[in-house]
Amino acid sequence: MEELLAGGNTTEGVVRAGRTVRRPRDRRSAFASEVLRALNEAGFVWAPAYLGIDEEGRDTFSYIPGATTDHPSQRDERCYAAIGGILRELHEFSRGIPLASGAECLVHGDPGPFNVVMSAGMPVALIDWDSVHPGDPMEDVGYAGWTWCIYATGNVPVADQARRLRLLADGYDPQMRADALIEAVFRCQDAIIRIEGANAVDERLSDQRRQHARAAVEWAGSCRDVLSTNLEVFAEALQGDRR
Repeated sequence: MEELLAGGNTTEGVVRAGRTVRRPRDRRSAFASEVLRALNEAGFVWAPAYLGIDEEGRDTFSYIPGATTDHPSQRDERCYAAIGGILRELHEFSRGIPLASGAECLVHGDPGPFNVVMSAGMPVALIDWDSVHPGDPMEDVGYAGWTWCIYATGNVPVADQARRLRLLADGYDPQMRADALIEAVFRCQDAIIRIEGANAVDERLSDQRRQHARAAVEWAGSCRDVLSTNLEVFAEALQGDRR
């Protein structure tokens, strides 16, 4: 029996079959599967096991029990530092390996809370590796800092958002510069606004995809406003005493 898995906006038809997940392949799948094999062989415990291609031509992965989260109330406060640590581990492992193609390292490309399986409020797996690519590690750190910590909805006090951003930053690198992280967050938000803004008016795309693009632009813009309006609060939290 197969159970359709909800969530995600890039791949339809992802299902659970027993202790496995089956996912239709696309143009990015070959590289993603190579990366997962390398991570599995290296003992990177935060990625699902890649199990090959099934009889229907789908990628097969180990199923990891748990659930994603969309609000801080569903998480242990220690999870933010843990997310930073997971990204640091990925980036350190992949520095200089052939799959990084001369870039600084491999980046996951989409390490938001919707792609992290959680159990008891803590991360247990980073999933959906279709966006993995050689690049700048701050792509991942900025995107994670935004999507895990900065909220325009959900009644999350800005001081708490800033404190959690500091926790994530310290989990990645206790010496990270505040301005570098804030700039990385802005770059990620601006990229979503630019890319999804173009998708929102692309008549070649389905109505559903254009609707998703409009929602993404609104989300990114509102979160960008939170960061811009409260820049001093975030900067102070990131620059505070690290003793």
